[in-house]
Amino acid sequence: MLDRSASGARPAAPASTKPTIRRRISDPGDVSYLISVARRRWRIIAGLALAGLALGGAYLAAATPQYLATARILVDFRRLADIGQDQLAINNKVNDSAVDSQATIMTSDGVVGTVVRDLGLDRDPEFVEASSGVSRLLALAGLAEAAPETDEARRRVAIEAMGKRLRAVRVGVSYVIEVRALTRDAAKSARIANGIARAYIDDQLAAKQETAGSANDWYRRRVADLQAQAGEAEKAAVEYRARNEIMLVDGKFVDEQQLGELSTRLITARSDRAQAEAKLEQIEAILRNGAQGAVADEFRNTVIVALRQKRAQVSQRIAENTDRYGPTHESVERARAELREVQNSIAEEFRRLAAGTRSDAAVAKLNEEAISRGLEDLAARSGRAQAIRVELAQLQSKADTYKAMRDAFMFRFTEAAQEQTYPVTEARVVSEASAPLRPASPDPFRSLVGGLAAGLGLGCVVALAREITSRRVRDREQLEAAVRAPCVAVVGEMPALARSGGRAVPGGRPLEFAARDPLGAFAEALRGVRLAADVQRPPEPGRNGIVLGVIAALPGEGATTVASNLASVMAAAGSPTLLVDLDLRRRRLSALVRQDAGGTEAAGQEGGQGAGHGLQEVLDGTAPLREVIDRREATGLHVLPSSAVRDRLHPAERMTSPALETLLDAGRKGYRYVVLDLPPMLPVADARALAPHVDAFVLVTRWNHTTLEDLQNAMALNPGIAGKLVGVVLNRADPVMLQRADDLVLIRSLAYLDETALRQEAA
Repeated sequence: MLDRSASGARPAAPASTKPTIRRRISDPGDVSYLISVARRRWRIIAGLALAGLALGGAYLAAATPQYLATARILVDFRRLADIGQDQLAINNKVNDSAVDSQATIMTSDGVVGTVVRDLGLDRDPEFVEASSGVSRLLALAGLAEAAPETDEARRRVAIEAMGKRLRAVRVGVSYVIEVRALTRDAAKSARIANGIARAYIDDQLAAKQETAGSANDWYRRRVADLQAQAGEAEKAAVEYRARNEIMLVDGKFVDEQQLGELSTRLITARSDRAQAEAKLEQIEAILRNGAQGAVADEFRNTVIVALRQKRAQVSQRIAENTDRYGPTHESVERARAELREVQNSIAEEFRRLAAGTRSDAAVAKLNEEAISRGLEDLAARSGRAQAIRVELAQLQSKADTYKAMRDAFMFRFTEAAQEQTYPVTEARVVSEASAPLRPASPDPFRSLVGGLAAGLGLGCVVALAREITSRRVRDREQLEAAVRAPCVAVVGEMPALARSGGRAVPGGRPLEFAARDPLGAFAEALRGVRLAADVQRPPEPGRNGIVLGVIAALPGEGATTVASNLASVMAAAGSPTLLVDLDLRRRRLSALVRQDAGGTEAAGQEGGQGAGHGLQEVLDGTAPLREVIDRREATGLHVLPSSAVRDRLHPAERMTSPALETLLDAGRKGYRYVVLDLPPMLPVADARALAPHVDAFVLVTRWNHTTLEDLQNAMALNPGIAGKLVGVVLNRADPVMLQRADDLVLIRSLAYLDETALRQEAA
């Protein structure tokens, strides 16, 4: 209820330096704001949500059931290769583009057209005729195509209609593709799905046969061309060898073979010469040593062996005879002569061997020299033939290439011929479609939940749109941001404030309503207004009281009720208070005073209201103030009403008259508070003219009635009032709606005051 207290009050400030209260006017992006909108507009949201639910139910009842049948086709991508392509080179991973391509083929016009022809769907009304009354009406009006007349036109229409009811969807990341058909008949949906699967496989087989036939013809022509080219290349190589006298034996050139043979013979001749020279050198060494020394195994023969044995025997006999007869004995001499003969025989045999070995060495040397000369001549001729053989190699390589290509294409031609006779397809049906038992659409859950969600969403949008476009004051933050002043009180409707703990307030007069219920929420709110006025606009030096103007932006805000009850609370607290009716156009306060005077015992005391006199007569000097003032005995409040007769001066002239200024100065001296009930700011400029003579203003705004723009315009047009504004009263607020907007000040205040009143009564 009270938004400001003494602890939060601040001293008066000039209009030019008045601090700005930075609050939002409306922020649709704030979650709390959206929640408050939902609480305030729950009826709209709930109504549209129920309407959406009803529409979903109506659609569910009126829609034609549609049955969905599904057939599954497996596509083996390891066989998606051209004729003759190496199957091991195919990537076994799933190719997304290939899967999508096969799914597109399944729903192509060619496959669908085959099913339409086979199943006779071009004569089915579901696919040819208009399926709804709206379509038929549009066709009659010329806004849509009429029913087809020719067979071809019906076929095209059936294909288009069926294409809209078909879907080919890949199952996860597998090789399986689902073909889904949606029609009004369950059996028909199954027939169409299975027909699409068979038509797709037949189409793939036909495409394979056509491809294999084309490949077979192409391979046949290509093999014939390669055969001719290989024959020409081989013929050119043979002619080149004959022309250049190039001889081949077992695929090798003759001169190259001769070079190899001569090289081998040269190595053998060099080895023989070396062996003969080694033998000769060894024999000569033995001869120089007197035929003494070891002989290699290859030099041993029977003659030398026999002579060596005989020499050994003679040497033994010489040794024995020398021991027996002495070195000079005749037998010893004969033996020595015999030994010399044997030694000479051995030497002679070695000289004979040396002569033979020397002859062998000379022959081997001559053979080596001859082979070397022949090898040099052959190498020279082979070098000159290398350039010729390079050209021959190129011709031969060309011939070999053509032969290899011919053989490869011959192999592929054989494969193509086999595939043409036995074509295979990469797809097969793994699950045929069966007639569904329940319709796929309309789905009760989706229809009802979708309608409810759509209605709920529309309700939220409408509620938010109305909230944003209305721009009416609904909480204290909006009010403070619009007028740049604190909200000092939130006041509920009068019936709600008339209850405190379930008891009735005595006397239901609106002028002194708060004073007659001092423990009620209304009285507490007005005490907060008085406290804000005392703290923010204290009396100036030399003056006892303050002039407080109660004003509104537009009529019907409740400013008169707030002004009268505020003055009664001030007077009931013991502060001399004067309530003046300055709304000289409508004079509602004066009418309430006169209406209430009949039931007031103190009415007219001390002169009372004389002959309908009022403020105008006081200002004109035709009636004294003490005779015009209405004194309220219950509260001690003094009320200065306006005259009941028509004033001779315009209200604006009364506002600017020196007499009114004098009256207000006199009121400051004689009263603690002078409360003015002023006319609204936007319709007239009376309050603006009186603003220099008023000490402070309290603005009254009606909840959910005044717009933010009206408040802002009122403050902009009346800067003098805005500079002296001590606070705003949010009047006639609904506690329940404020609670839904997360503004719990009023309802908590009511609960607190009710509890306090009950305790006081119990005490």
